[in-house]
Amino acid sequence: MGDLFTMTFADFKGDEWKMTKGPPVILECLKDNSMIEIIDIDDKIHKMTFQQGGKIVIDKIEDKYRFYWNDDDLI
Repeated sequence: MGDLFTMTFADFKGDEWKMTKGPPVILECLKDNSMIEIIDIDDKIHKMTFQQGGKIVIDKIEDKYRFYWNDDDLI
């Protein structure tokens, strides 16, 4: 399982991801080869590509967001 902490939300295409209301918020990938870009708290850009059905869970912890996912969902 992977995880990242960020101060901002992620950049993703609305037609490739479905967001559920939380908590926690869950992003579900609707298409194979869908990329999401996350900038972590150290300002490092992480670009990850997911397969259809893959999910990212987002928790708000104080003033940060924690993104975590199953590495098997990555392409």
